[in-house]
Amino acid sequence: MQTRASLRGVRLSAQKGRLVADQIRGLAVDKALNVLAFSPKKGAKIIKKVL
Repeated sequence: MQTRASLRGVRLSAQKGRLVADQIRGLAVDKALNVLAFSPKKGAKIIKKVL
């Protein structure tokens, strides 16, 4: 299964978003949400809102 996400109009660099996406890639949803909740990175808060 292939998925793709795009986000526009958010003031976040692609590199910062990619760092957070790499942390949660391949994880189950509950584990990924847990990682995002406790991550100090700005991108984690934005990605959590998208989920």
